[in-house]
Amino acid sequence: MNPYVTVYQRRNTRVAVLAGLITVLFGVLLCGLAWRQLWQKSDYDEMEQRQIQRRILQPGPRGDILDREGRVLASNRARYSVVLYVNELRDEFRREFLRLQQDWLASHHDDTSEVHRTTNSNDLQRQARLNVTRHYLDEANAILGRPVQLDAQAAAAFEKSFEDHYQSNLLVPFTLINDISIEEYARFNEQMPVESPMQTYAEAARFYPYGSLAAHALGYIGVTDEAPDKSLPGDNLRTFDRPGKIGREGLELSYNDQLRGGTGGEIWIVDPGGYLYQRISSQTPTPGANIQTSLDLDLQRVAESTLGNLTGAAVALDVRTGEVLAMASHPDYDLNDIVNYATRSATAKANEDNHAWLNRATEGLYPPGSTFKLVVTCAGLRAGILDGNTTQDCGPTLLIGKRAFKEDEATGFGVINLVQAIQVSSDVFFYQQGINIGPQLIAAEARRFGLDQPTHIDIEESRHMVVPDPLWKKIHHPFGESSWTDGDTAMMAIGQSYLLVTPLQMACLVASIARDQTRTNPTLLYSPNRDPAAVNAGGQPLGLTPAERQLLLDGMERVMTRGTGHLVQIPGLRIAGKTGTAQVVVNGNPNFTIGWFVCFAPIEDPRIAIAVTIENTDLHGAIVAGPIAKALLSAYFNKHPSPPSAAVSASN
Repeated sequence: MNPYVTVYQRRNTRVAVLAGLITVLFGVLLCGLAWRQLWQKSDYDEMEQRQIQRRILQPGPRGDILDREGRVLASNRARYSVVLYVNELRDEFRREFLRLQQDWLASHHDDTSEVHRTTNSNDLQRQARLNVTRHYLDEANAILGRPVQLDAQAAAAFEKSFEDHYQSNLLVPFTLINDISIEEYARFNEQMPVESPMQTYAEAARFYPYGSLAAHALGYIGVTDEAPDKSLPGDNLRTFDRPGKIGREGLELSYNDQLRGGTGGEIWIVDPGGYLYQRISSQTPTPGANIQTSLDLDLQRVAESTLGNLTGAAVALDVRTGEVLAMASHPDYDLNDIVNYATRSATAKANEDNHAWLNRATEGLYPPGSTFKLVVTCAGLRAGILDGNTTQDCGPTLLIGKRAFKEDEATGFGVINLVQAIQVSSDVFFYQQGINIGPQLIAAEARRFGLDQPTHIDIEESRHMVVPDPLWKKIHHPFGESSWTDGDTAMMAIGQSYLLVTPLQMACLVASIARDQTRTNPTLLYSPNRDPAAVNAGGQPLGLTPAERQLLLDGMERVMTRGTGHLVQIPGLRIAGKTGTAQVVVNGNPNFTIGWFVCFAPIEDPRIAIAVTIENTDLHGAIVAGPIAKALLSAYFNKHPSPPSAAVSASN
């Protein structure tokens, strides 16, 4: 082979390879440039979209809250307002600005010198907007027959509100007058031309048809600016929205996700001035879901009417399911005064009314008084320390250490057994037997009933309940007298000492005893198809033998037939109950008294359990709290009659 030909071929091959590499590199470069242009175009398109498009959101109406029979406890009503579509006022703003500018120039003109335009154009533009807006406000007030002139404070507040709206929410109408009546709405629409930038606006406002009824259980709503539904288009756009609603307390808060409506919206093209130009898409808001509560409107009315002006709480539970039939706390507040936001005046009034915000049924912490003797009885029976033969000489006092602990009855009760001790609520009996049982067993039994824990009901509740024992005292009272004494045990045995529980917990306690179990899981939701037999209360069997359980029930029934609760008995209805009165020191007052009454009925087939607590009363629990429980029992069994039962007389 000719070597020159070989060299020539090699040279051509190298040139071809080099040319191919250059072609590939050039192609890659062109592709890169093309992709870069595509990406830049994509970025530019998105930037342009953000600049010329705006999203306006509209929240959906909230769902209704119903009672167990489907009666509406919380709903929505049409709320009418007079609004100003600021988007349509730019020409008026401009004309007013030019007028103000000319006036300023005229007032600052000096014949001997040139006019120096030192005025701040932004200030004049702001004043022009306010002048135009105030003109429309005056016109609206005149049509509605309201005072046209605002005082200085109201005028300043109005001006700030409008300017804040203009700077941040221009595309949404500005509310001139909020919540006008239906008559004012009709009168305004008759006189206002349809082409006017001032119109009426209707929106769904929360409405509570019974005012303060079940206020603490239902809760209320407030305004929110939380992020909209991510499924809505345009989340990359600048967004304007009418305020949404969110639950702040009670069921409105707990079930907010179900109740709140689906957000709707519109996407608009805007002009360079930021004013609406053309709508390009829209999505209609959707209503929220209804929830059905376990509350019985009739029982709730009875609970609140019988509480009257007393300070306290009443709770009624369905023994079989744990459903709350009534939950009343007083003082309360009218939910319609707090629609959409808690006004300063409503908040101040609620605070003045002895902390009306507090739901005493779930957040009020009280010593349980003698109602706690039921827990002590269970602890003693299960430990074998108490039985049907246990007796105690109950004189007017019992000396513990150097201190004389008094009996509730000045002359004492003499020698009595366990059933009689429950019947007459003997303190001396439970002082001594509490010491025999010991603080550890008593505390353990209280914890078995869940008195040291929240009940996990659907709404807010306290987490600061106390079931003390020697270790608890050592930790929480490290200074002074930190060791546990027999006196502490004696006071704990009658439901005082450091014990703190809620009325809801005590309603759960008696419901649990009624079912021969240790726990009741309360709920404010109603399930029509719930099988009571399938409800898991989350506890254990009470652990008493049939004979021991009968001792407890006999004592509770005798409370009602011939003991401290005899004024609460209802002919033909077998009730198991317990009264209680506790004294606590509040603001230096050592005689602040808490009255209690707890019960369930009927004994042979328990259906309803009740706990009532009254604060700062001079009367025993049976007298002040008992009638409220009696009214609830009567109302319940009038609606749900039980087969008549023969009165069972307990032996002495």
